[in-house]
Amino acid sequence: MKAKVVTSAMLALLLVVSIAGYAGAFEKGGMGKLEYKVYSKDQVMSGAYKVYGNPKLDFWATKTVLTNDGKGTIKNIRIKYSIDNYAPETERRYPLLLPGETIVDLYYPILSSDVTRLSASTPSNVRITVTYEVNGETREESVTKPLSILGANDFVFSSLNPEESTGSFYDTFSNAPLLAAWVTPSDPVVREFADLGNKLAGGAGASLSDDEAIKSLSGMWELAVRNGFSYKTEGEGYWTGKFAEHIMFPRDVIRDKSGTCVDLALWFASLAMSQGLKAYIVLIPGHAFPLIELPSGAIIPVEATAINQGVSFQEAVQIGMEKSWKMAMNGPHDIIDVAEEHSNGIVPPELPSLEADILSKWGIGLYAGAGNAGENGANNGGAGGNGGNPGGGNGGDDVGNGGWDSYHGAYFSFNYPANWDTPEDYGGYVYLLSPDGEFEFIVLYSRGASVEDMAQAFEESLVDAGVEITDRQDGEASLMGQSVYAVAYSLRTDYGKYSAAARYFTANGVGFAVIYDFPAGNSEYNQMGEHIVETFNMGG
Repeated sequence: MKAKVVTSAMLALLLVVSIAGYAGAFEKGGMGKLEYKVYSKDQVMSGAYKVYGNPKLDFWATKTVLTNDGKGTIKNIRIKYSIDNYAPETERRYPLLLPGETIVDLYYPILSSDVTRLSASTPSNVRITVTYEVNGETREESVTKPLSILGANDFVFSSLNPEESTGSFYDTFSNAPLLAAWVTPSDPVVREFADLGNKLAGGAGASLSDDEAIKSLSGMWELAVRNGFSYKTEGEGYWTGKFAEHIMFPRDVIRDKSGTCVDLALWFASLAMSQGLKAYIVLIPGHAFPLIELPSGAIIPVEATAINQGVSFQEAVQIGMEKSWKMAMNGPHDIIDVAEEHSNGIVPPELPSLEADILSKWGIGLYAGAGNAGENGANNGGAGGNGGNPGGGNGGDDVGNGGWDSYHGAYFSFNYPANWDTPEDYGGYVYLLSPDGEFEFIVLYSRGASVEDMAQAFEESLVDAGVEITDRQDGEASLMGQSVYAVAYSLRTDYGKYSAAARYFTANGVGFAVIYDFPAGNSEYNQMGEHIVETFNMGG
């Protein structure tokens, strides 16, 4: 989204104030005459606030130009700067300014980390005070310049004013290196996501070899696919360099499970770097994508927006090589070496601490797309076992080969095999039984009930029926495209060992439990249960 800017131009528009202070210009004895101009930038980016206090990066906020146009010496010049609420006063001193000489003083503000709490552009002021001794007296002049401190997610692509910019790609994206401040490999949220991806990949060690790196990257990519990550297009004018644009931190991409091409490039680069790999961000007109350097030094381009299509990591690399990389090599482009920029001082800001289980609260899990809430899901049924093939119905006549019917109740609907008996509504729960009596699909519902109430009700019903819960694993699973609380149960009954997969949620003031159970290890019924769950929807 776009952040509105108060002034008519961008960050680098220079506001000029000329203040002349002099006395006795026509007197005898050589009088000093001080003239100076103050140039101040309109905006600073709070997401990259640390760069402004680093002189070697040369992202100054204010420039003061002092000239002695008289014939006498000006002494003891002091220039004080401060930014209301966000930068304490600093002072620069110059003992002498001889006739005809000029001093150019640059202000690199040490901004407070409080700026990272800003969610939108916030007006402030730069205050400049100049004191000096001239012609035997001390003088003081003060100037106040308006300054907008942008929100933590606002990024300005160019720092050049209209007079300086040629309109070329490189001028339009002169601030491109600052994108490195949005790459956060040390963020605990990023690390936890990467660790889950490595777990999915079987414990890959990305920095050990190219094969292990590909395995690790594939696991992280697959985790995102399973959790429904998607690409969202940029707004109109996003690439013009004329406005502050909303750039998400990788943790925000994980939270929202979506991002623009720039957001996704920063996100995947952060994941790779968290595992000890080097990463780069490539900008081309209208697009951005990450490059990942493997342990051997080989470079692979990743078309991160392909996440929207649910393709494999290998396919995303193939698209990156055949499309994005070729476009970069055949036209203007900028490659940001993130590690180098970090070492130069373009580093991420402090981000708020989040709960240790934040990924779970955001609905991120190993089996969010497959509906397995436990590690033993494939064998014990999990909260959906091995993910369930959408086709279902491949287990013989009892499982169902004869097409599908739909059940429509007061609150919800779902599909079931047409050759099964019609589900029955007993007022508070709907019950479906396979012809052989080995598979049950149950939906419990109760107005005003919470998720905890529904889980307790189901588990107490098992106890009342003489069923022993031998294992219970909490997690997240998918329902109606959303992540919900899920539990995988291992059960012991008089008829043998069973597995049950339950999803608990609330909607429109009603608590729901969507459950199926089947003989432990029966993958066909496990798949059948997942397929029915996939058709579950709200509304009659």
